[in-house]
Order: sequence, then C-alpha cells, then structure tokens
Amino acid sequence: MPTPGLMFVGSRVLDPSKTSDATSNAFYDKEHLPDVLDHGITKVALRYKNTNAESPMPYVALYPLEDASFLQSPDLGKLVEDTKMSKTFNNTDIYEHIHFELRGYEKIQTFEGYGQADKSGKERGQTIVCVAMEPAEGQDHEFDEWYRKQHLDMLAMCRGYRRTTRYKKLDGQKPRYLALHEYACKPDELPGDQIKQVVATEWSQKIIKESLVFDRDVLELVQAQGDTSLNL
Repeated sequence: MPTPGLMFVGSRVLDPSKTSDATSNAFYDKEHLPDVLDHGITKVALRYKNTNAESPMPYVALYPLEDASFLQSPDLGKLVEDTKMSKTFNNTDIYEHIHFELRGYEKIQTFEGYGQADKSGKERGQTIVCVAMEPAEGQDHEFDEWYRKQHLDMLAMCRGYRRTTRYKKLDGQKPRYLALHEYACKPDELPGDQIKQVVATEWSQKIIKESLVFDRDVLELVQAQGDTSLNL
C-alpha cells in the first residue's frame, strides 16, 4: 500500500524590480497550479503566504500526494520539465523569474481536533502554523512520543484548532520533521496565549530546547484549487 506524501514548494521572486508580486501571483494561481493539477499527481493544490515579511520563502504551495514515491521517481523531473515554460512570462523559463525550493515528505501522522474528523477541506483552517524540527541526536522516538502522547492533545484544546498533519523528509536532510497545524482563524487571531501554555510544559521545553533545529512560520491560505473537499 503506498505511503501518502507531500510536495512542499517554497517560492520567491528572483528580481522584484523586474517581476512584481502581482505578476508572480497571477502566474501561480492562473497558470502554475492548474498545470500541476492537470498532470494528475495531486487532486488539490493549496497556496499560502508567509506572514513573516522577512522570510526567504514568502509563499508556500502544498501538494498532497497519494504516493510519496513520486517524489523520488523520474516523473517528478518530467513534471518540472513540462511546467517550466510560462505564458505569463512571455513563454520563457519560469526559473528565470522565480526561485523554487522543493521539499519532499512522507506522511507519518494525521491528528484531528475534537469534532473535526467529519469536516472536509472546504472547512479547512485559513492559517497553518508550520513547524520544521530536527530533534536532538538519538531522540527521534521521544520526539514522536511527545507529539502523540502530549503535544497534539494539548494543541487540540486551543481556540480554532482543526488538525495537525506530520511528515518526514524523504531525503533525510535536516530538519527532517514537519508539522502543519491548521487553525480556523486569521493569523492575527491565533490563540497565542494558549499556545504559549502548550509549549511551556516540562516535556515541551525539553524537546524544543534540545532540538537541533526549530523553525516556525505562520502561513495564511490565499488559494485552493482542485478538489478542495480534500484535507492534507
């Protein structure tokens, strides 16, 4: 049975003096997302804007995959080749205008918030707290136990929490672990007071402080295409 995966693609304009944010968004939303969907590798394409204006990756596109092995197959190269020429950019190579950072993951856990299991993607949270982590050396098991036995149960008590989807990088590069925490609110409405309490537990502080990498971004949904009833 195939293991579900995620194609995670960060992007930024290479030269803002030549390519505006509006042009980049038009390319992505009107051309690129439909192209990826037309190739049949995913049934839903989601695009987010990073709330951190200083982020090197101001936009993120998420493509859930039924089979993570696609990300290590020649079919990925074919997708890149088939979608690299852009009408938005006068039939030139998109890599001359936009920098992409592709990360491939396999899914390791889906955790639904209380009363959320029967809700479709059409009711998805508008905000994702995206956390990439690398646990301390030799602590993968405790890291996973922390998520499964404490952290997610506590997050589920926060206002607006929908679900968490967890992934592990296929190429083994650090940080290997990714957690996407969905909330049904705008970024500035996140329950920051409650989240602070969740990460203040003794176990949470141990895991976070000992982690080799802890990167946190807050992403706001700006585009959803394809079968939007599907969740990550």
